[in-house]
Amino acid sequence: MKIGEDKFRTDQIKPTAFYSSEDEKIKLNWFCYELSMGIYNELKEHLEKRLKKYKIDDKSIAGFSIYISKTIKEDILQKLSGKIERVCFSYEMVVSYFPTLDDRLVSKMLDAILKAWDEQLGFCEACPTRCISEKGAYCTMFDDGPY
Repeated sequence: MKIGEDKFRTDQIKPTAFYSSEDEKIKLNWFCYELSMGIYNELKEHLEKRLKKYKIDDKSIAGFSIYISKTIKEDILQKLSGKIERVCFSYEMVVSYFPTLDDRLVSKMLDAILKAWDEQLGFCEACPTRCISEKGAYCTMFDDGPY
């Protein structure tokens, strides 16, 4: 997430959703937290009205954003180790969480997720925290923010 960009920051997504003990306060989990915020922002900005027609509220959008970022964590590790070429977001990821959505909205959600992913990777290139290259290192941001 861009520093200072909090247009849709939410209290629905907490850093504590990404660790259950001190040893899980690692940079990879912080990356997943930030990715979940990016996904949330994209969905709110571009699809909120359509999602509300399906009775999908902010809490559900936040839960879905957390789910997606946690679901791809293993894929991120496989990409970093060179086992896979790219991280993929699938139709099944969306419909397993929101089974009543039509195909067009699922496709739009996947576009939003991909945009958030690309933006997150772009931010990471310039960020001094190095969440990806130092993925297993302790992340003090869980203790002192910013969030």
